[in-house]
Amino acid sequence: MKLVQSILTKNPCYTAGRKITVKGLMLHSVGCPQPKASVFIKNWNSPSYDSACVHGFIDGNDGTVYQTLPWNHRGWHCGSGSRGSGNNTHIGVEMCEPACIKYTGGANFICSDTAAAKAVAKRTYEAAVELFATLCKQYSLNPTADGVIISHREGHSRGIASNHGDPEHLWNGLGMGYTMDGFRKDVKEAMDGSAVPEPEEGGWYRVRKSWADAKSQKGAFKVLANAKKCANENPGYSVYDESGKSVYSSQGLGNGFSPYLVQVSITDLNIRKGPGTNYGKTGKYTGKGVFTIVEEASGQGASCWGRLKSGTGWISLDYAKRI
Repeated sequence: MKLVQSILTKNPCYTAGRKITVKGLMLHSVGCPQPKASVFIKNWNSPSYDSACVHGFIDGNDGTVYQTLPWNHRGWHCGSGSRGSGNNTHIGVEMCEPACIKYTGGANFICSDTAAAKAVAKRTYEAAVELFATLCKQYSLNPTADGVIISHREGHSRGIASNHGDPEHLWNGLGMGYTMDGFRKDVKEAMDGSAVPEPEEGGWYRVRKSWADAKSQKGAFKVLANAKKCANENPGYSVYDESGKSVYSSQGLGNGFSPYLVQVSITDLNIRKGPGTNYGKTGKYTGKGVFTIVEEASGQGASCWGRLKSGTGWISLDYAKRI
């Protein structure tokens, strides 16, 4: 996670200087087609912007977290309800939204590029998981305890926020498979040092010694990252998709690894100099198309990375589909 301090020192919420005892975290989604956190920061950092102020924005283009208030500062992020206001107890963080959606009324929207929109939603979700795990550790919060991590929508249901449907409206509208219960679980796993899994669009992934050896099966998983983890814990086992194709082997990439093709459906997939977000960007993108992967490696920022046959660098396989 990349965290950048960009405190809204000119916003009346900041200059009010009120503090809170942090009892929870509230997740928001901005509610408009704008992936750039910088746009909100520029507009909100003004003495005349007295309608809202949050503790942070998550950029939709690269997942950078921008801290815009001190964490223990009282924000103006959720309004109030019949039982008071979450502003008095919760840190509020906004996830930016894809540029390719268009709201048609309320929480309803249409999308001109589903693949690109899902990539933005996935990027902000994963950054939010890491940020919330960090904040839970900092403030000794249990992410699965009642009322600790909630969405704006859940805040309204609990009577401590205005009537909004975010961020679930975005996840549901894009068919992401994300839920707040899943988010809380992912934060807990991130705190424990586990990888953050992502929902898969396909069927079940099975962990076996071979596809034909059904009796050796260790488990069936909807999330590929979880299946890979199971395979890694059982040497000699592989992960198979519903067609029986091996998609991952715990035996090591150097033992019989064969190049394979992947389909990339987004235009802005970064090519990096090595397998992980800790490696620099090459300044190039794959664009949409089919690419050959000649090597795999685990690395920071994704469950698995693949080296392109062209020699231009590595890509996150979280954004590519094996074909």
